[in-house]
Amino acid sequence: MFNNNSIFNNSYDYVIGGVSMEINGYKIAPQANLYGANLRRADLNGANLYGANLRRADLNGANLYGANLRRADLNGANLHGADLRRADLCWADLNGANLRRADLNGANLCEANLSGANLSFCKGVLSFVGEKHLLIYFKHQDVYYFKIGCITKTCDEWLREFKTIGIKHEYGENTKLYGGVIELFSKYELYS
Repeated sequence: MFNNNSIFNNSYDYVIGGVSMEINGYKIAPQANLYGANLRRADLNGANLYGANLRRADLNGANLYGANLRRADLNGANLHGADLRRADLCWADLNGANLRRADLNGANLCEANLSGANLSFCKGVLSFVGEKHLLIYFKHQDVYYFKIGCITKTCDEWLREFKTIGIKHEYGENTKLYGGVIELFSKYELYS
């Protein structure tokens, strides 16, 4: 179990009371190989899983509140109903991940790959599937962001720059559609 007494340092050492943590026989640590691991309903609150291989892992209902999942490979992972509030998912690969009913309030999704991810009934995000890209609207540290394709910017930046970005990245006719979605979503407040 993870708690506020956990110690995580910048050298990616992971210790709780001086002892490495194991759940279901899996070592929970940065860059750990947890491919296909059964971590269903595991309490990983505040866990440091920086760069971990969680590809196809079963994290259904897991508590990942405040977890460091930066650069983690969660490709095809089952995160159905997982608590990902305030989790750092920056640069994480969530391609094809099942995030149905997950709570993403306050999660950092900057530069995360969410291609093909199931975001149905997620808390803390609004999403729209465009012809070319997935648009995701989220709030992190009281700042609203849009992620369109592989580009993440603040809501204000997108509102100012969507036409220029659309031309540069050849969004074509989708530029106007994306601009309308950005304008519409920017009127919604996401609650934690």
